[in-house]
Amino acid sequence: MQNIIIYYFSATGNTLKVAKLYREAMTREGANVKLSEIKADSVPEATEYDKIGIAYPVHGFRTPEIVTAFAKRLKKTGKKTEVFSVKTSGEPLKLNDASYTELKKITEKLGYDFIGEYHYVMPYNMVFRHSDGMAARMLNTAKERVPVHAKAILAGKRTPLSSPVSAKLMSAICLIERPGMKFNGRLYRVNASKCVKCMACVNNCPVGNIVFENGKFRFGGKCIGCARCAFNCPVDAITTGLLNPIKVNGRYDFNSPEDLSLPRYCRKSYRKYFDEDKYSPDKE
Repeated sequence: MQNIIIYYFSATGNTLKVAKLYREAMTREGANVKLSEIKADSVPEATEYDKIGIAYPVHGFRTPEIVTAFAKRLKKTGKKTEVFSVKTSGEPLKLNDASYTELKKITEKLGYDFIGEYHYVMPYNMVFRHSDGMAARMLNTAKERVPVHAKAILAGKRTPLSSPVSAKLMSAICLIERPGMKFNGRLYRVNASKCVKCMACVNNCPVGNIVFENGKFRFGGKCIGCARCAFNCPVDAITTGLLNPIKVNGRYDFNSPEDLSLPRYCRKSYRKYFDEDKYSPDKE
């Protein structure tokens, strides 16, 4: 029996849904699988695993800083333990193809064997709101594909890792997102006339960037732009600074009937994603 741990960072729940699908699929294949949430102060377990998974949402065409910082804290090994990554994004653009690069360099420098990455499209928590029907279609598509990919990972199958120059360039340019989000995070505000003081934003911020003191909310300089606070606010009371025009609020209903129409934005890429699984190991 293979012992596998999947470390995950999930801003608003999409990546966690996919990580759970991996646990279910790998368990059916006879593996022992544990999920472990990546937090700002979490330390990787010292226990040895046969394979390590790292699941993350794409931030600015890159791996989120909270995830790369965590990866650097992995125990150095000489056993060439296999590492695979799973990523989610709101669109299936090739510009996302280079997001694994930093994560691969970090893990290989520590002695791990990075065997590949699998990409799943899940609904946006920023940019624009997909329909609930489209969210359901995205999750159902992941449900169809994860078992195939999980079986390939368990067998040690490698996936081709390549990315166009445009993706590498975009990933490099978007490195500015990290200091940019820290700056923009200070511009977040809570509308006092809407706020019900549920403290969900304070309690759920993955980096502890939000505090409530003397009857007021204060946003610090550690924001990573995950949108968890604004997306999950039950009364839509949070404004997100310069990013407020593209803010999305409210959870999706993944149990809705599938919406087979496609967004006008990146329509060709969405069509290709739903019609052709370009990441399937069976199509190498």
